[in-house]
Amino acid sequence: MMRPGSCNKIQWAMTDRNARYQLAGLVELDDAYFGGVSHGAGKRGRGTDQDPVVVGVSLNEKGHPQYAFLEVVESLKQDTVLEVLKRRVDESGIWLSDGAAAYAAGAKTHHADHRVTLSRGPEACEVFHWINTVIGLAKTFIDGTYHGRARRQLYLEEFMYRFNRRHMETGVADHLLIAA
Repeated sequence: MMRPGSCNKIQWAMTDRNARYQLAGLVELDDAYFGGVSHGAGKRGRGTDQDPVVVGVSLNEKGHPQYAFLEVVESLKQDTVLEVLKRRVDESGIWLSDGAAAYAAGAKTHHADHRVTLSRGPEACEVFHWINTVIGLAKTFIDGTYHGRARRQLYLEEFMYRFNRRHMETGVADHLLIAA
């Protein structure tokens, strides 16, 4: 990604900081779609004109979210998803997914314990509670502020930066100023 003018310096500082971390331990993995005109009409899921996003959320021992990543990708082809997982998820741990081939291949490559959950029904909602919550929060965050596909990843990086540091309270501003 090419860096735009100085008006986005804070978002780029957030992006640089987010890139330093990998999810570890128990990690929920899925994909989502952002943007476009498919609100309430048109195709959904893999047939939509919206941009695909690979999403991961690490959970602590109590099952609460620790950290997350959201990365816009050109497609959800296996090679593309594997590249994201290589950068964003630690090689060990337990990966939970809906069984999509790309996540299974990534777990095999990383030697991670891969567990598949049902993609429909009450069990799926229970297992993917936090990843679905993070996706919903991210969509709410960018709704009304997002103005063009070229900057979508920056908006997601800003959301992740805030989400991953939500327990820091007043320290977030100080850390961001140092990063910028």
